[in-house]
Amino acid sequence: MQRNVNETSVDFSVVIAVREAEETIGRDVRRIAADLREAGVSFEVLAVNDGCRDNSFSVLRLIAASVPELRLCAGDVSGRPFIRGAAEAHGEAIALLQAGGAGLPLAPLSWALARLRRGADAIVFRGRCILARRLVCLPVIIRAAGRGELFERNFERNARPVRAEIAGR
Repeated sequence: MQRNVNETSVDFSVVIAVREAEETIGRDVRRIAADLREAGVSFEVLAVNDGCRDNSFSVLRLIAASVPELRLCAGDVSGRPFIRGAAEAHGEAIALLQAGGAGLPLAPLSWALARLRRGADAIVFRGRCILARRLVCLPVIIRAAGRGELFERNFERNARPVRAEIAGR
């Protein structure tokens, strides 16, 4: 089986749980991709269906040509999008975030990635997203459940076996 060059060269995967975000999802994905390109990060963006019942995935299909790093995981995995996204991601590091939420904290992103390279397993940006070493934190992601802040709290509670750092409120 021949692999896509992008699959082997990705260092960072952004996993977005998509649920009723048609008003903002296109703008948010384009902004994340543009900012990561500008920062020189090798990345992919995975949009995972979290029980979406609006036109969010239609919007994503429309912008896919202008965002080549975008991959769609359209099969409904309501309530468990981060498991699917982490399993399908190619990056060593991942960001887990909810569509329509506070988004990826781009200003401290290089700081957080450096922390992961120096030994942290996860950085929880409370109320925004979770950055993690994908394979190390996959068991924690599998045990965490819920959406938004509930997922974040469950991740923190289950992250005791890994080196997780908390940033924010």
